[in-house]
Amino acid sequence: MHVDLQASPEQKQWESDVCIVGAGVAGLLLADRLGRSGMTVHLLEAGGLQQEDESQALYEAEMAADRHSGTLEGRFRTFGGSSTRWGGQLLPYTPDVFHPPPGSDAPVWPIALGELEPYYDELLDRMHVGRLPFTEALLPALGHKAASLPDGVRLRYSKWAPFSQRNLAHTAGKDCLQSANITVFTHANVAELHVSGGRVTGIRVLNYCGESFRFSATTVIVAAGTVESSRVLLLSPEVSNAQGQMGLYFHDHVSLHAAKLPAAARQQIFRHFGPFFVNGTLLTPKLEATPELQQREGLLAVMAHLVIQEPEDSGFAAVRAVLTAVQRGKRPSWQMLLRTVGSAGDLLRLGWALKVQHRRAASNRASVWLNIDMEQPPRAETRVALSTVTDQLGLRKAVVHWSSSEAERTTATRYAQLLQGEFRRLGYTGIVWDDALLNGTPPPLADTYHPMGGLRMGTDPATSVVDRDLRVHGMENLHVASCAVYPTGGSSNPTFTLMALSLRLADHLIGTRRAA
Repeated sequence: MHVDLQASPEQKQWESDVCIVGAGVAGLLLADRLGRSGMTVHLLEAGGLQQEDESQALYEAEMAADRHSGTLEGRFRTFGGSSTRWGGQLLPYTPDVFHPPPGSDAPVWPIALGELEPYYDELLDRMHVGRLPFTEALLPALGHKAASLPDGVRLRYSKWAPFSQRNLAHTAGKDCLQSANITVFTHANVAELHVSGGRVTGIRVLNYCGESFRFSATTVIVAAGTVESSRVLLLSPEVSNAQGQMGLYFHDHVSLHAAKLPAAARQQIFRHFGPFFVNGTLLTPKLEATPELQQREGLLAVMAHLVIQEPEDSGFAAVRAVLTAVQRGKRPSWQMLLRTVGSAGDLLRLGWALKVQHRRAASNRASVWLNIDMEQPPRAETRVALSTVTDQLGLRKAVVHWSSSEAERTTATRYAQLLQGEFRRLGYTGIVWDDALLNGTPPPLADTYHPMGGLRMGTDPATSVVDRDLRVHGMENLHVASCAVYPTGGSSNPTFTLMALSLRLADHLIGTRRAA
């Protein structure tokens, strides 16, 4: 069922078993699973069923240090959240992310990889990407030879969900709208969580007209994305925060172009480390530093991968524009379709590579880069806070204090130097490396739209906000399902792990209810 609060319904108070704040990736997976268990679920989406300028404007935030592009451009206040624009990359974290090796300064996660792995096959099936392993162990099954790897580097493969499956509003969201146990409320802007006796007793919600509604539930889950989840809790002064940890340790992955691959230099690299397709699923290799290499060279979690940028007037870009429109729930415009018709040469090349070679083609006009991506070390000074400036609803805006540090720059330089030497040893020629990077003066690092932290997970309330079951310390019925709980970022895209964490939380709540 769907209720639009902007339509000013007569009912002003609502009760349920579970109330979820945010209808993005985590919120939709949680609502779908909890609703199927028989619980009544209220799912609060601040935007509409489609993206709207008025709603998106409420995501405006202030930058107190460097520009964090993921906050300003990578969040979408609509049903489906960031999945409406998500690239669809799926790659799990490795065991060393959860439990860093001895001697590491990285915090330990209070859960183990084995607690998330039981959900992986279910998620792979849901996202239509197949169950082949993420490691080079998949190569023999495909008839491929294992590549010669640089010393201290491991090879893993990201799987990319098809465009038709990336927007969860069209899959799990559709099921939520049709469920008898789930009510989706749109234009439901959370203003504050009311607390009494260590429990959330109510949620004050506003529509754009300033009308107030009250929601109450046995269990409340904040799943509003990293920045907004932190903001929601900071806007609720009654929520237990005795140790002042809310908003701290905000982090992202940072990235830079380490080298460029001219057309003449691509054949060798693409043969061993280029993207390819298996049963329609795109797989892209990641050259990750092993924990042993990280310790030996003093590196953060870091990996290298290829980035292909096609000209905007190419057939490759035209096809992508059509598929992206489908992901966003829009019909491709006639201009988009006309561009594909006018790019027959590119489309033939793309089709040949896909059907015959099972490869992702790159045109001679494409720019191909070897990028280096890495985690950021946890720093309390990088954080989400509240501004003194309010938005159109009278709620204080978010202020993001974010920057990179010398640790990231040092990691980028050392890993680039290592890869350059190893690639030369393996006979790869023609790669144009960034000399400034190799000489220890890398260009500015950019975030990758992977905001994490702010409400991090841990066992000690003095250094964390939520426990291993994602429950806010000191709160009986308040949980957080967001990348905001990540103590560290590893080098993998964080979405797959968030999906598994959300299903694990749902099963925990279902089990707790049955045991009561």
